[in-house]
Amino acid sequence: MTISSTNRRVGPFIGHNVLAQYTGIPDLAKHDRMRWCLLCGACAMKKTDLIIFGCGKVADILMDAITGEPNPGFVPAGFCVDAAHYAQAQYNGLPVVKAEEVAQHFPPGRYKMLVAIGYHQMNAVRAARVADMRARGYTLVSYVHPAAFVAASATIGENCIILDNVSIGAHAELGDNVCLYPGATVAHHAKVGDNTWVTAGTTIGGSTVIGKNGFLGLNSTIGHNISIGNDNFIGAGAVLTRSTRDKEVHIIPDTPKHRLDTDQFLKLFRFD
Repeated sequence: MTISSTNRRVGPFIGHNVLAQYTGIPDLAKHDRMRWCLLCGACAMKKTDLIIFGCGKVADILMDAITGEPNPGFVPAGFCVDAAHYAQAQYNGLPVVKAEEVAQHFPPGRYKMLVAIGYHQMNAVRAARVADMRARGYTLVSYVHPAAFVAASATIGENCIILDNVSIGAHAELGDNVCLYPGATVAHHAKVGDNTWVTAGTTIGGSTVIGKNGFLGLNSTIGHNISIGNDNFIGAGAVLTRSTRDKEVHIIPDTPKHRLDTDQFLKLFRFD
């Protein structure tokens, strides 16, 4: 992966393409929101010991992404979960500890944290765990997959997960605790509020503002230059071209079942 002299201007971001500290490119250090890249292979001399909050599907996805890189900047050291959900001493070959005791095992002065749990209760559970880990003294970092595109002028907050083939356009802004799944697009000058979950294939148009605590379903499309309120649930395949208020739900019906069964359909249309 190539190191560029372009400043990504991210928040507490562990991503690629922005490492003045290790590349010696002085221009990268000028922006006050700059954080050092610890992800790309070229800066493998400096790695971050990482604790992942969660032992579920999101944690699995994050682990696969990190360990699938040839020179990952993160070194996963362990997992933590709420005591009420503690069920095993190891997960993915690493130790699991109770969140209430995590600082005793993995002190925040040495380890960083990434909360990798889902969108339960419209992301409120994940937001609460982020707040708890901050209160315990942890720095919350963000993960950006090396196959994602992040424009030089885009900004990314804390505890974000940006997966492969995501595109974040010029001057776009992501708040804290935002998850973008594969193939999502956040176009130029768009803003995505804190604690928002954006599923695979979603498109957010230019200059659009997405409120906090939202859920955007698979392949949903949010038009250009509109505002989506807080706590909106946007279902799979939905298309919005007008602004919404807080706590709105937008879903579309399923595709209707055809009157023919599979055998009849293939015979009629000669697909067999």
